[in-house]
Amino acid sequence: MFTGLTMYSVYKNCDPLTNGDIGTYDQMLPYLVMDILADYPGIPGLFVAAAYSGTLSTVSSSINALVAVTVEDFILPVCKNLSEKQVTWMNMGLSVFFGALCIGMAGVASVLGNILQAALSIFGMISGPLLGLYLLGMLFRTSNSIGGLVGLILGLVLTLWVGVGGLTFPPTAEKTNPLQVSTAGCNSTLGQNFTTAAPWTSAATPQTDVRPPLADSWYSLSYLYFAVVGTLTTMASGLLVSMITGGCKQQHSNPDLFVKMSDLICFSCRGKSEESDVAEKAATDFYLKAGDSTFKDFDPMGKDVQQVTKL
Repeated sequence: MFTGLTMYSVYKNCDPLTNGDIGTYDQMLPYLVMDILADYPGIPGLFVAAAYSGTLSTVSSSINALVAVTVEDFILPVCKNLSEKQVTWMNMGLSVFFGALCIGMAGVASVLGNILQAALSIFGMISGPLLGLYLLGMLFRTSNSIGGLVGLILGLVLTLWVGVGGLTFPPTAEKTNPLQVSTAGCNSTLGQNFTTAAPWTSAATPQTDVRPPLADSWYSLSYLYFAVVGTLTTMASGLLVSMITGGCKQQHSNPDLFVKMSDLICFSCRGKSEESDVAEKAATDFYLKAGDSTFKDFDPMGKDVQQVTKL
């Protein structure tokens, strides 16, 4: 958000996209870095190195996760007689395969337009209902498996509906309310004027002549709210279905699996939590001593006690 506000404050009177200096909005941040830091040798390269290192760390961990899941869940259960050397070579081969697949998908994504919006839209449509499912199980004891499954399905259907509808019928300028920019100050730029190659430009999404009634209301929802809609829908529908189907069917639920008020207000319940920890530790020590072979029960009717009583 702060990066976007910075770019708008710098280029509100000279929009690089309108002026033809860049081809897509994804090139705004590199253009800003080169425009401001071009006079400082090595600093633009440091920015590129930081951006690439963050991207490569995320991609490498994702590729390793894909390889581990593929080998452990799909290959090893079928091919149980593989040696350790064969599994090692298979891991390296799958790493190369998934890496090439990522490179290919990056090439395809370069012609899809706004990559950031597409990535956040997909992330919101999928992760929103999943977050709602986790919160449903953590916050409400009434939830059960039927309610969680129904809520997850309804959340995915709703977010996919609004997401695909928004891509099919893009919102108009009246609904998106874009910030006003101009090219009046382009003749007096503060920095150097860097231009980018034109082949990176993508074809504009054609506007459909016939727009349904939902195109200007439901489909105009911002992609930043997809996750919120999915989370709330999953929690509300899951809780309602759980109550209809009888609530939690477990007779004894572990209270440690739920979020309590003391977990949210940590500082006010600090003393109580410390007392409970001390009591729990004392009880644990008692049970450990009771199970120890050196621990002996005290018998008030034993021979030693009777002898002492006689004396």
